[in-house]
Amino acid sequence: MKTPNIQDIFSSDGFLSQIFPEWESRQPQIDMATLVDEAIEAEEHAIVEAPTGVGKSFAYLVPAARSALKTGKKIIISTGTIALQEQLINKDVPVLEKLFPGLKVVLVKGRQNYLSRRRLDYAITGQRNLFDNDDDQETLKSIRRWAEQSTVGDKADLGYEPERRIWNTVMSDSANCRGRRCPQYDHCFFYQARKEIVEADILIVNHHLYFSDLALRDEHAAILPAHGTVIFDEAHTLEDVATDHLGLHIAEGQIRYFLEGLLGRKGTGVLADTAWLQYHPAIEKAKQANENFWKAVSIAFGNRKDETMRIGQADFVVDILSDTLSEIGDLLKECQSASDQEDSAQEFAAHASRAYAFAGGLRSVLEQQHKDYVYYATIPRKRGSASLSAHPLSVHEQLKTLLFDRMDSVIVTSATLAADDSDRFLFLRRRLGIETDRAKRLDTPFNFQEQAKLLVNRSPLDPNSEAFEMAMAQWLGDFLQDSEGGTFVLFTSYRQLQRVHDLVRPRLDRARRFVLRHGEGIGRSQMLDLFKSTGDAVLFGTTSFWEGVDVRGNALKNVIITKLPFEVPNHPLVEARHNAISAKGGNPFMERTVPEAILRLKQGVGRLIRTVHDTGTIVLCDHRITTKRYGSYFLRALPDMNTTYFTIDNP
Repeated sequence: MKTPNIQDIFSSDGFLSQIFPEWESRQPQIDMATLVDEAIEAEEHAIVEAPTGVGKSFAYLVPAARSALKTGKKIIISTGTIALQEQLINKDVPVLEKLFPGLKVVLVKGRQNYLSRRRLDYAITGQRNLFDNDDDQETLKSIRRWAEQSTVGDKADLGYEPERRIWNTVMSDSANCRGRRCPQYDHCFFYQARKEIVEADILIVNHHLYFSDLALRDEHAAILPAHGTVIFDEAHTLEDVATDHLGLHIAEGQIRYFLEGLLGRKGTGVLADTAWLQYHPAIEKAKQANENFWKAVSIAFGNRKDETMRIGQADFVVDILSDTLSEIGDLLKECQSASDQEDSAQEFAAHASRAYAFAGGLRSVLEQQHKDYVYYATIPRKRGSASLSAHPLSVHEQLKTLLFDRMDSVIVTSATLAADDSDRFLFLRRRLGIETDRAKRLDTPFNFQEQAKLLVNRSPLDPNSEAFEMAMAQWLGDFLQDSEGGTFVLFTSYRQLQRVHDLVRPRLDRARRFVLRHGEGIGRSQMLDLFKSTGDAVLFGTTSFWEGVDVRGNALKNVIITKLPFEVPNHPLVEARHNAISAKGGNPFMERTVPEAILRLKQGVGRLIRTVHDTGTIVLCDHRITTKRYGSYFLRALPDMNTTYFTIDNP
C-alpha cells in the first residue's frame, strides 16, 4: 500500500476528514507536518514553535509514521511530561494506527518501573533480614498476587505506590540482572517490554529517559535501540534536562539510605545475617564517615543564607568518605565470592557496584575531574539532604557532539521556543547547539483579540517588597470579588506565594471561594482535578503550574502573573553561566536572563486560551514590564491582545 502524503491526510477532504467527519483542516498544522516530513526525508534538523491549538502532536506523528514505515528505521518521540505521553498513547496513537494499518507504537519506560520475578521470589524466601515487620511481608505477597495476574509487570498498574525500600528490592535492575541465565528469563516483564521495543516502529519516551540513554551511549550501555530520528516535544526544557543528566549529583541521604540497606538499626539489611557479622564494624565505620563528611560540608558553608555554594578544588572539605565507600565495595565483592547462593551473590554484586559508583562520584566532584563543569554544594534550609553536584557550564558542545552530529534528523518543537518574534531562534541555538536552516514559528490559531484581554500594572511598587505583597493581596481580593470562573495566581517563589495567600485568604473564605495552595499537602494532579471540578476556584501556584497544565472553559478564566519569572541569579550554575557571557564581552542579563524569562512568561500566559471557545484575562502585576527598557521584549513576545493598564495601589 502506498504511504499517503501530507496533503492526502490533512486536507479538508483528506483521510482524517474521512475518519472524523468533524475534522477541521488547519493550515498551520499542514505547514508544520510538511516541514517535519521534509526534514526527516532530507535527514536534516528542524525547529518549530507551534502554539497551543495548532495540533502539533499529529503534525509530527504523521511524518514519523510515514518515514518509519517507508524506511524501516525506528523513530523516537520524546516528551517532557507524563500528561503529553498519556495524550499521545490514549488519544493520538489510536487514530494514527487507523491511518497507518500495521504501524506499531510503544511507550518506553525506565527499567526500574518493571518487576523482577526472580528478585521478588528471593525477597520473599531469602531476604527476610531486609524486612522488620509483617506488613512488609504482606506487601511482598500482594505484589506477588498482582504479578501472577499482570501481563506487563509495570508498577503503574499495581494500583498503589509501594514503599521505596520494598520496590527497590524487587524491581528490575541492570546491576542485578542475570540476563539469559535467569530462570525467569522467558517470563521476564522487562525483556518482554524490550521485545516490543525491538518490534516497534515508533517509540515514545520522556526526556529524562532519552538523556539517560544519551549519557550511556559511549559506554556501550544504551537503553534505547539504534535510531536515526528523534522528535523532542516540549523541547523548551531540553537544556535543563541535559544539564541534569550530563552532570553528577550525590546526596547525603542517598548514601545513608544505601548503608542502612546493608545494615539497618533494627537488625535488618543485606548483611544483617550472622554469617556476615565480621563485616558489621566496617558498615558502622562507613555510616560514621558519611555523617562526619556531611557535617564538614555544613561547617564549610558557615553562616551563608544561600542554600548553594560553589566549591573549589582544594579549599572545601577533606575527602574522608570515598575511600571508605570503596572499601565497602571490596567487602561486598568478598561476600559475593563467599555466597553459596546465586541470588545472594547477584545482590552483593549489585550493591558493590553502587558503593563504587558513590565513591567514584564523590571523587569526581571533589577533585573536579571534568573540565568546564560547575561544582557546588547544597544545604537545604528545610526538607532534603545536603548534596554535592557537578554540572556542565554549557551543554551546547556536548549536545552538538552527542546528539545533533550523530542523528540523521532531530526535530525540536514546543509552544514556546522563540525568545523574540522572529524565526531565528538564536537563544535556543546558543543553548542547545542545533544548526539548521529549517526553522519556523507558526501563528496561533486563536483570535486573542477576541478571546483574551491583557491587564498590565503600572504601579512602581518593588515586586520583591513586603509593600507589594500587601498591595497585591488587597488588589487580588478586589479583583476576585468581581471575577467569574477559575483563577490561577502564579508566583516565582513559594515564600511570596505563602505571604500573599495568607493575607488574602480570610477575604476569599468570607466570599466562599474555594482556594487551593500549592504546597499544602495535595498532589499536583489531585489539585488540578479539584480545581477543574469546582469551576470557580482560586489556585495559588509556583513553578510547576506555569507549564504542562491544561484547563479549559470556565474553570480557568483568569491567569494572574505576580512577577516576571527571572531565574535565581545567585545559583552557582546560573552565576557561572553569566560570568562566562561577561568574560566574552556580552551582557548576561540581556543575553540569558531576559530570554529565559520571556520563555517562562509565554508558558504561563499559555495556560489561559486552550481552545477556540476559551475566553479570559491575563494580568501582569510586575511593573517592570512597562517601566524597564527590556519590558517591551516581553510584550512583543506575547500574542496580540487588547491591553488595559491599571495600578496596584499601596494600601
